[in-house]
Amino acid sequence: MKKRNLNAIYTTPLPVEVVPLPPLVPHNPLSVAYYVYQLFTAYLELYTDSVSSYVSRIAVDSYEDMQGLWKAGFFGKGTQSRSDPTWELRTAKRLQEASGEVEGGAPEEVTARRRAARKKFKNARALAEQGIVANNTAMEKVETSEESRRQAPSRREDTQLRDSEGKVRRLEKLQLTFQEAFFLAYALDIIDIYDDRTGDLVAVPYLLGLLMPDWSPDNSFIINYVAYHHYRSHGWCIRNGVKFGVDYLLYRRGPPFSHAEFGVIVVPLYSDESKNQLTRKDWSWSSGVNRVVGGVKKVLVLCYVEVPDCTDKWHTVEELLKKYKVRELVLRRWIPSRNRD
Repeated sequence: MKKRNLNAIYTTPLPVEVVPLPPLVPHNPLSVAYYVYQLFTAYLELYTDSVSSYVSRIAVDSYEDMQGLWKAGFFGKGTQSRSDPTWELRTAKRLQEASGEVEGGAPEEVTARRRAARKKFKNARALAEQGIVANNTAMEKVETSEESRRQAPSRREDTQLRDSEGKVRRLEKLQLTFQEAFFLAYALDIIDIYDDRTGDLVAVPYLLGLLMPDWSPDNSFIINYVAYHHYRSHGWCIRNGVKFGVDYLLYRRGPPFSHAEFGVIVVPLYSDESKNQLTRKDWSWSSGVNRVVGGVKKVLVLCYVEVPDCTDKWHTVEELLKKYKVRELVLRRWIPSRNRD
């Protein structure tokens, strides 16, 4: 299988396009006009009117926007996929409506091939231990049986996956976390979020109120968003880390390029020590999480977000975020057999 050119597929770290400014000639009016035009159009909005807001989730409907947000920053998760939205292509391929693979193999296909190869190896090893496999003919029989099992029969629900024209229905959406949606709407200003019930455009201050119905300085959304905004502004690709018992996973470029280097746990830090006692974890918790993170070759980072005493005096989101500060603590396991110095 030919290896994918990841740099050609994932060209930009964020879903924005920056145009270099042309040289400015002050005594030429056309040069000044063209410079001003490029200055105000260099920051393009690529995804507008494409996100629908629900009571408990925010999802992108357009397939082109789903691919754009995933390939430029790895935002969101396909509702019918493990990560990138490939359900439609995988279903079309399974129904023999598309040829080839999904850009070298979707995560689901890679996992299926890996599991099939592992199962074939175990079956061949079991037969070899029993003395049944004596030549290559028996090995070929095992491989043939595995290939026949891999050809899945048609399903009863396959008829419901096609529209009136016989094409595969677009049932998958790109689901964004609240932190991702707010970052795209506020920090990058490249999406417009609409209320699915009324169809009205949701402004950023009103969106903040929807995401924090019970307003408080230590609201879980604003605490996690401060950490999310902090790492995104430093160039890290952030993904959900619930699989490894952490809040976020930090990638240098993205999941297709390498594994995550850090696992981040967001912890609110109060000026009142009595409140810190309520959120403080014991040594067994930190040891367990650090063991899980260290077992998958990642480094645990405790991200402390300082909660301000009062956030009543703010008029813009920028003024609100300036009241929060971030501290980081790297926590590593000390293994006597490895760390003797």
